[in-house]
Amino acid sequence: MLEKRHLRRRYNVYWVRVKVPDKVRHVIGKRELQKNLFTTSLIEANKRKHKVVAEFKEMIHHAEMKISGEFHELSKEDQIRQVALEYRKLDENSKSDFQHTFNDVFEAEVTGIYGEKEADIIFNHTHPQWTGDNPEPKVIKAISDAVQIADPTSNPLSIVSKIFLSESNYLKEGTYRRKKKHIDEFIKWSGNPDITKVTKKIAGNYMTFINQRAELAPATQRNKKNDVGSLFNWAEGRGYIEDNPFRKIRITNTLIQNSDSRTPWSNDEIIQFLSNKKIKINDFSATVIALYTGMRIEEICLIKGKDIEGKCIKILKGKTKASSRAIPISVSIQPIIDRLCNLSGKDYLLLGLKSGGYDNKRSANFSKRQTRLRKKVGLPEGVVFHSLRNTFATRLENLGVPKNHINQLLGHEDGNMALDVYSDGLAIEPLRKSMSKLNYGDLVEKFIQSKFHELFQIK
Repeated sequence: MLEKRHLRRRYNVYWVRVKVPDKVRHVIGKRELQKNLFTTSLIEANKRKHKVVAEFKEMIHHAEMKISGEFHELSKEDQIRQVALEYRKLDENSKSDFQHTFNDVFEAEVTGIYGEKEADIIFNHTHPQWTGDNPEPKVIKAISDAVQIADPTSNPLSIVSKIFLSESNYLKEGTYRRKKKHIDEFIKWSGNPDITKVTKKIAGNYMTFINQRAELAPATQRNKKNDVGSLFNWAEGRGYIEDNPFRKIRITNTLIQNSDSRTPWSNDEIIQFLSNKKIKINDFSATVIALYTGMRIEEICLIKGKDIEGKCIKILKGKTKASSRAIPISVSIQPIIDRLCNLSGKDYLLLGLKSGGYDNKRSANFSKRQTRLRKKVGLPEGVVFHSLRNTFATRLENLGVPKNHINQLLGHEDGNMALDVYSDGLAIEPLRKSMSKLNYGDLVEKFIQSKFHELFQIK
């Protein structure tokens, strides 16, 4: 059945209709916003409605900002852009009609934002006989942006991206925020041109700009390229542009081409890292838990005392269905887990972490700290926190532990269709038996126990 949300049929023609919330009706002056889509086809109406709905919702949002005071918290330049969004024409007027109806309204709004003296400078500084001051460049840029945004015949990136993102509500919140951030960065870099003006050369220059930022991880560079490219891919499908300028543009950064693969930690590297004076309780605990459980960093950061049961760590959810699992606790780290539980109770074992990143993950800032520590210690590029999982898996494999046991402990699909579909997973005792084989040698084991006593002040 075809979607009819925000659509109304009048005289056999489909219209968009969006109800105006009660609290902003006095600002907008209407109970309902409507626009004729000029089609009798429900399929076509569903294609055309998204842009109109997004613009209506932008008007409502702008009105809500005025009431809440958020509008006045914006910079004056962003207030100008918001005014332009509110007055963007929703019908198919010509350019001359737009200028005639918009100019008076816009001048009044700018005067209200800046005051008469500053507004006089803004609107008259280009006159041949003008002898006064010139407005700041950022004000001129805001005025230029506003005229483009309000013009119904133009499609600046800022407008098109809002429509695109309004249709991306199926994305996870973190993915949506990441995509929006990367698109906004491109809009700022490019100067918010009309989407039809973004050429292959501009797209290529942006990729060069990204490639030259050595501080960006390869995955971040790929995300930036793919997120911006997804906007243009959508715009091509909607008829805004004929070709996606980001198509077939490759990331050529040498950091990506020559980046080392993740490498298991050697015993020397384990001791080298943990013996550093900057290592704190959380750094130590997360590292040894990863060494003896193969857990991901986010999984470790989310462990609570209540998740420790029957000498196992229970992970209730994760990246995939297989991520939900129980991991037997090695005798080598049982005292460390017990101590953390005593300190935290039923709360997180790693206390004091501040969430962050696109997904507001508890591991976001902690992961960055681990990267900085690793670099200060001088570990090789491929030896990263996540490769502790590689270390765990490699050690078990070398000890002859069955592959399906290792996959179960890591939270991976087994790769055997029958097991994946019909099995609820291995019983805990066979896993416990396999885990009992794990050992990093006397030197590492004794060092970890010594460091544990030192950090937790155990005599």
